[in-house]
Amino acid sequence: MAGLLTNSERAGKRGQVAALNEQAMARFATLFEQRAGAKSHHAAAHWEKAKQVGLPPFRHEDWHYTPLHTVLKTQYHFAEQSINEQACEALALSIDAYRIVMIDGRYSSALSSIDMGPFQVALLDNQDLLPDAVNSEIFLHLTESLAQQPIVIHLAANQVVQKPLYLLNISSGNEGTEVNTSQYRYHIALGANSQAQVIEHFVSTNDCAHLTGSRLTVEVGDNAQYQHFKLNNENHRSQHFAHNDIVVGRDSQVLSSSFLLGGALTRHHTSAQLTGENANLSLNSLLLPKDNEIVDTRTYLEHNASHCESRQLHKVIAMDSSKAVFNGMIKVAPSALKTDGQMGNHTLLLGEQAEVDTKPQLEIYADDVKCGHGATVGRIDDEQLFYLRSRGIDGKAAKHMIIIAFAAELTESIGSDELKQAVMANIRRRLAEV
Repeated sequence: MAGLLTNSERAGKRGQVAALNEQAMARFATLFEQRAGAKSHHAAAHWEKAKQVGLPPFRHEDWHYTPLHTVLKTQYHFAEQSINEQACEALALSIDAYRIVMIDGRYSSALSSIDMGPFQVALLDNQDLLPDAVNSEIFLHLTESLAQQPIVIHLAANQVVQKPLYLLNISSGNEGTEVNTSQYRYHIALGANSQAQVIEHFVSTNDCAHLTGSRLTVEVGDNAQYQHFKLNNENHRSQHFAHNDIVVGRDSQVLSSSFLLGGALTRHHTSAQLTGENANLSLNSLLLPKDNEIVDTRTYLEHNASHCESRQLHKVIAMDSSKAVFNGMIKVAPSALKTDGQMGNHTLLLGEQAEVDTKPQLEIYADDVKCGHGATVGRIDDEQLFYLRSRGIDGKAAKHMIIIAFAAELTESIGSDELKQAVMANIRRRLAEV
């Protein structure tokens, strides 16, 4: 039958991928040595885990729709570019915030805020360890072991922060046989009864290829409020692998929304644990791939305490010949009675060759819970389009109105006007050719 491999062909493919994985891990080992990772207890521990987990073998289920051949064949090296204040401001959001600027994975004191207000900021000591991963995978361990300057941020109990914490991550690409890689690592601990908003922003200095690795872990104390917004608009040749963890305490409220609006290959994980009773989590994402871009977003949520509520909304607008992937898992522990967890994934296909692969999942080990998931895939409604055009709106503007309305459920949840304007500007820019 067409498309099926014989046993010998399958064995051959398996061997080819294994050889590529071995060569890629050897190149990452060189980066680990250049980073002097052995001197850091945290980096060394994760490098050992990276070697144990390894890169995915041929047709691994979790990587079936995310091609890694370019990553496996590329020689990477750490970038060392510096930029001036004018260039930084051109890339940054115009927002009143406590700002931390990382350039190619290195902290820039000159471009970061001098006054960090109630936030205590420090580089991770070589002797320190950060919390274990909620749900590990290979690129998580690579980022942990290769990040050159992990940053630890602490907000004391009872602190209510009026301005957001703005994490600006600037990566440079390059032309040549070796491609730049930048690894970003943040850990944030929010004390009990505190309130904070965090904005993650990823940008490129040019249009050249680069690989970004990112990891943000957050511990949310009891009765705390935490809002997180991620905006990725790196260039069209970038590769972006990110894995965020959120551990939520009792009576806390958390909102985390990711807007993935750039990059040739993007894979973003969010893993969360609800560890205290009456916690509330809202987890959202908006993907807008175009051309031949591939965007893969994954969520993993553990309900480990009773009377908790979670809501997930993940939307995709796929154009041209792009591909989007969604994989979501909700696990309800035996002790998590009265859990209320809902997850939805909705896709708007704009391109004739656009593709989406969606897999929402539930694992429930408790009684007396209310959980559900759903997925929809469709194209622009002809009746809606006809209605708008009958009111004198031209075809292109009518399409844009429908698409913007589809995304509005997520964009309207952004509390910062400046961030909302930046997200909308990126969406409109990407829709210009529709």
